[in-house]
Amino acid sequence: MPRFTYEVRQPTGVVERGTTAGESAQAVARALQAEGYYVIQIQPLAARPMATSWDTVSRRVLAPVFFRVSSKSLGAFFASLRSLLSAGMNISEAMTTLSRRTGNKTLRRVAYEMGEEAVRGRPMSGVLGRFPAAFGPATRAMIETGEDSGFLERAAGRLAEHFDRAHELEMAYRWNTFYPKILVLALIVLPTIPTLVMGTFNQWLGLLLTRSLPTLAAVFLLWYGWRLLLLLPWLSRALDRLKLLVPWFGSLTRRTAVARWARSLSMLSSAGVPVHRALLAAAAATGNRAIEASLVREAEGVLHGRTLSEVAQASAEIPGMAVDMLATAEKAGSIDSALDKVAEYYESETDVGGKQTAVAVGVGFYLLIAFLIAIYVIGQWGAYIGEIGSYGD
Repeated sequence: MPRFTYEVRQPTGVVERGTTAGESAQAVARALQAEGYYVIQIQPLAARPMATSWDTVSRRVLAPVFFRVSSKSLGAFFASLRSLLSAGMNISEAMTTLSRRTGNKTLRRVAYEMGEEAVRGRPMSGVLGRFPAAFGPATRAMIETGEDSGFLERAAGRLAEHFDRAHELEMAYRWNTFYPKILVLALIVLPTIPTLVMGTFNQWLGLLLTRSLPTLAAVFLLWYGWRLLLLLPWLSRALDRLKLLVPWFGSLTRRTAVARWARSLSMLSSAGVPVHRALLAAAAATGNRAIEASLVREAEGVLHGRTLSEVAQASAEIPGMAVDMLATAEKAGSIDSALDKVAEYYESETDVGGKQTAVAVGVGFYLLIAFLIAIYVIGQWGAYIGEIGSYGD
């Protein structure tokens, strides 16, 4: 039997939207009117077209490599979703609004498909997997957590805060590496200035392209080739484990993962989700597959009577301070608040560590470029002195 979307007004004036089955639009209208509703509109529910092979390749291969959605756009998207849900809109209404107002083309498509799924009564998290260029595993797990716990508005708010912090960190990296980037440009352009002065513009342009194009091509191939390789699951897992072993960066990665884990687990626990299921969902929200695997492996322990703190300690992924806080909270009966405190602590540590890393990367980049410029200058002076010596002989 065909299905239809409807928009009706209750006798109290409240507008209601939903889906229903009926032989025709007229039959659906008569049934709704018989229940006392004023029918605003009824439309056939069109089936979502099957994705073509090109759509699949574009979304899952090309978009994650070349057209990734920025953290700034994602922060604005989830902040808008939180505001719309807090205003009393249902998922379908919120997504319809976002599909019209969101500036990013990919996110407009995401909102449109989420609205379709909401009308069909399906969870919106199912749409996120179709857009890996926009939503990583941690984001998808957080949205699933919000849907399972009934705190979707809260989950959207946490994601908005996360992407806002990520955008601030990206801006810090760009600012701290801006001057070294100028030096790189100077290193490429300055040696060609004599040709511009002594020769013609075409000669100078040819020399500039000859010097810069191979370097730019190599950077392009390395950067986007690496992104393409990261689509391989085994390589992604190995890289996640390697991240944890790198001094300083590994600690920063672990703190970020623990903060996400604690936030997700707190939401699920406060909503009454069974502990084992909550642990599995929170593990997926860490964003690190190596940590996720360890937490999932130890999650079975709660089914055999082990406490949350014992499971966290057995995973060897959760820092000792967090484990101690959980153990104390279990005795006091305040696990949810303890998890929030753990998340707040490690989020603040991540913010500070991220900014320190941005400064360190900027300084390191600057020193590297300065070293390359020094080598070039010494080489030029060496060649000049050698020419003078040859004239003397």
